[in-house]
Amino acid sequence: MLACTPPSDDVSVGKADALFEKNSETAMALIRDFDNENIEGVRSHFADSAQWRPTTFGKIKPATLDDKMKGWEAAWATYDFDLVTTDLQLLPGVKMDTKEPDGSVRVYFDWDLVRPATDSTERKSVTLSYYESWDFDSDGKIWMTQIFGDETAAMKALNDL
Repeated sequence: MLACTPPSDDVSVGKADALFEKNSETAMALIRDFDNENIEGVRSHFADSAQWRPTTFGKIKPATLDDKMKGWEAAWATYDFDLVTTDLQLLPGVKMDTKEPDGSVRVYFDWDLVRPATDSTERKSVTLSYYESWDFDSDGKIWMTQIFGDETAAMKALNDL
């Protein structure tokens, strides 16, 4: 009976679990820093060569960290991003080819995007559901991000387009 049982790969599973736990701490810190609009805190979680998969319609090139930093600063100047999901459940990612855990982190969550009231406009908000995943380099920095959520529709709704 034992001869027919494949050998256990508990060591690699244990390493992937430990890596996932470590990377989950970084992911949670990133989410908190983003929610607090802490631009330097957000930047600190990414490798200098970080990229974002082009998931927006019409985009074919990955975004860079500098692109994202400029975009976040501009967005925070106009909008508030309020995390709605209070019980975030980070999930382990897997290698595409083997389906084995690889230390990457993914999460589903909701943000309220808010255009604050001004003298001439009323406060307006929309809730945006996201799926996000992060791959980490050997230094524990995020090097690849994927985000799926309809930001274009949210911005159109907030700006009456």
